[in-house]
Amino acid sequence: MESLFLAWGESQSWWGTLCSVIVIANAITLAVKDQYAEKLPIIGKIWPIMNWLALNIHNNKNAK
Repeated sequence: MESLFLAWGESQSWWGTLCSVIVIANAITLAVKDQYAEKLPIIGKIWPIMNWLALNIHNNKNAK
């Protein structure tokens, strides 16, 4: 079943873009602490979305 889903995903053109966005969000949320990111004008507004994409909702190591 997993191979069927992954084979379908690899054949889609948006799959690579989605994976790239998730990897970038994960890298940024790991590198920047929450208290600093929330003070930045643009990143502070999209920070909750980036945490959600990086699956940092419940176990964020960068919390205050």
